[in-house]
Amino acid sequence: MKISLKIVLCALLICGAGASRASAQFYAVRIDALSLATGTLHAGMDFTVGPKLSLAAEGYWNPIRTGGLRTQFLIAQAGVRFWRFEPHTGPFLGAYAAGGTFDVGNRRHHYKGFLIGAGLSYGYGWMLSERWSLTAEAGLGLYYLRDRERDYRTPWSEDETIRRSRRLVVGPSKAEVGFSYLF
Repeated sequence: MKISLKIVLCALLICGAGASRASAQFYAVRIDALSLATGTLHAGMDFTVGPKLSLAAEGYWNPIRTGGLRTQFLIAQAGVRFWRFEPHTGPFLGAYAAGGTFDVGNRRHHYKGFLIGAGLSYGYGWMLSERWSLTAEAGLGLYYLRDRERDYRTPWSEDETIRRSRRLVVGPSKAEVGFSYLF
């Protein structure tokens, strides 16, 4: 199952474009500093749709692949944030849905497959200036994973599957310290 990041971003852009303007800041584009530290490229957009409500769309991509380590994944998330005071300022609760593909592991354990799931998060936003904000967010999620594990003795060029699995995983699913530019 492949989820296109372009489809998710276009859908949220259409929703955000039709929303009434509820506060001084209507749209935000953000990047995550914690993800960049691990080699993961992360970009997100927020759309204000009410006095205390915003929609978020974001994508994560990690292209790292070496001889003994793989951490390749492409994940898209779409969610809603309920702000305590106004969007991009103060505490908020978030709910999101995610989906994507992954290819992670080392020479001993290697997993390749897809995931879908949902989660809840809590965060806080600080206005740094009129156009910049800092947001910290942590979340817990439930994901359905469908993957296969390869034998570590099999060369990378061959595609021998030793185990297929489907499982539900509960755990931390979001840790973000992001900088946003507000429009």
